[in-house]
Amino acid sequence: MGVIRKTLSTVLVGTVGAVGYLTATTNMTTPLPADDEIWKTKSYTRLDQHGNPSFQDVCWKRLSLSRVRPELRNSEEALATEFCRSAWAGYAYAPQRIIMSLMNKNPNTETQLFRRQQLATSKYELGTRFSDHFEVVERTKNSVTVRSGGSPLEPGPREMDGLLVLSAKVDKAAGTVDVSIKSVFLNSAEPVQDGKKPAPFIAELLHRYYARAMVDSGARSLML
Repeated sequence: MGVIRKTLSTVLVGTVGAVGYLTATTNMTTPLPADDEIWKTKSYTRLDQHGNPSFQDVCWKRLSLSRVRPELRNSEEALATEFCRSAWAGYAYAPQRIIMSLMNKNPNTETQLFRRQQLATSKYELGTRFSDHFEVVERTKNSVTVRSGGSPLEPGPREMDGLLVLSAKVDKAAGTVDVSIKSVFLNSAEPVQDGKKPAPFIAELLHRYYARAMVDSGARSLML
């Protein structure tokens, strides 16, 4: 029992430490402002046919350009792509990446990306599919929008549908770059009559810390 108690205590301390680190080094805004650019995108308007309630947030991390790899500093597109690579190939997504690979890799998904190396080198072009759970549905010069919530092989409406926008925005005057993951999840399958969000609050709370970890993971490969 002493060993078990000691192990549990170590895990608890480690978890509290990780939560504290992520809270201190990343920023979170929820809900998104009414004038956020995502509400006008083709990707969002295509999903939100019913005006259903959603849970939404954006997590970001501000980096000093002087600490960013020189070959990335002058291109938001390169920064956004590398941020994507590091987020999906990094530590935060690793457990889900492994589980998704074991569950979803089959002859029907052989053209999708599953391995860490594939995710670490992808250009995340429009139509890129990975883990049989994500698909790049929109790209701009500084962002990559990914649809989640179900298999790309079944592109219809979903009871749990979502968009993740991974982006990089440079402020040369301030000498900084903000990398972020913006999330919106909703029921795109049918009108919601009771006003409930697509997941309970505890799931929303856990997602926020997952998003913080993904942003932290994504930022790491950008740095010197």
